[in-house]
Amino acid sequence: MTSNGIVLLSGPPCSGKSTAGAVLAEERTSSGHGRIHLEVDTLFELLFPESDRNRDDRMRAYDAAHLLARMFVDRGETVVLECTYARRDQRASLLKALAGSSAPLWVVEFFVTPDEAVSRFRERHQATDLDEALVRERAEAFPYFDEALRVESSAETPEEHAQSIITWLQQGPRPVDQEAWARTGRGWR
Repeated sequence: MTSNGIVLLSGPPCSGKSTAGAVLAEERTSSGHGRIHLEVDTLFELLFPESDRNRDDRMRAYDAAHLLARMFVDRGETVVLECTYARRDQRASLLKALAGSSAPLWVVEFFVTPDEAVSRFRERHQATDLDEALVRERAEAFPYFDEALRVESSAETPEEHAQSIITWLQQGPRPVDQEAWARTGRGWR
């Protein structure tokens, strides 16, 4: 990797972010260090185990993940930050946490067709507030960003995706325009 910073994995539910993120975090950087993998959903479960998954609790989990990411980046670590990041306020929360930092932000977006997302959702065996209709809607309406690396989630294995991301990062891609990325998020309905 070119320097410490945040590699953000985003995309609709069931697009392969978590699996590729775990593989990516296990790979060693050129300095021999690992990457810190922060999954917002995992942090959410730790912080709010009894939550009905309301919007306020979700934003608190995003805020907590972003503060942790900032802490690790300020200590010279590379952070793999992973969640959907479809909403403007989720993206704005990260920018607020990074205010005053020169840490680069590289965004990798996982693309999945609505049918593939629903098929993967049917195979999951974890508690969720999603249903097939929501998974389909979120795959159809995800706000992709032109400056992000786009990954076709069904085109390769998670290990191959992680290697592709590592190769891309080793090429020294330009970090995203954080403000432009934040503006492309969706509002709440």
